[in-house]
Amino acid sequence: MSRAERRECDRQKEERCIQRFEKNCALLRGRGYRQKNCTVTVLAANVWGTAVILPFAAAAVLLFIFFTPPRAMFPSFVAADFFLLAVLLAASIPVHECLHALCWAAANRSFAGIRFGVLRTSLTPYCSCEVPMGRAAYLCGTLAPFVLLGIGFSLASVLVGYTVMLVLGVFNLFSAGGDALVAAKLLTEGRGIFLDHPTQCGFYRFYKEKT
Repeated sequence: MSRAERRECDRQKEERCIQRFEKNCALLRGRGYRQKNCTVTVLAANVWGTAVILPFAAAAVLLFIFFTPPRAMFPSFVAADFFLLAVLLAASIPVHECLHALCWAAANRSFAGIRFGVLRTSLTPYCSCEVPMGRAAYLCGTLAPFVLLGIGFSLASVLVGYTVMLVLGVFNLFSAGGDALVAAKLLTEGRGIFLDHPTQCGFYRFYKEKT
């Protein structure tokens, strides 16, 4: 398949995802729900997500510096360390998306509606869930990579004193910047049903007016 054919295939895939999303929105509106757009562009998510993550990344580095024994801290890297780091950094990207999928599938008790892809405009890999969810279920899947990969590897680096783990943890914290931003926005919203947007960073909130 040529590059042009792949682009066309990706474009059609995105269009189908948006059509299904709009159909779900229409169904929820038909059930009497009001709709609120709670999305941001990928660029805005990267900028503001980085700002949200900076305190966590700084805390990870400071914990490593203050709690790792001096003899173990920042050892000289050998070729094996660089190779291992490169492999782990590359592997963490698909694992990040799989963690979204696994947590949402566990919350919904089904993999139905889980979609993977790469946004054409920013070449950003993504995982989205087409199933409307409650706040807890949506939050769990959104924050899974941040907690398990970002915080997990950062804490592990302090316990074992291995710089590779620190770099991996900080990398995954910043990779989850958009997720952290979405989670922060989610926590500021009221109750309702939340539907993940397939091509933008964020969600639509559906709620009923109090009578």
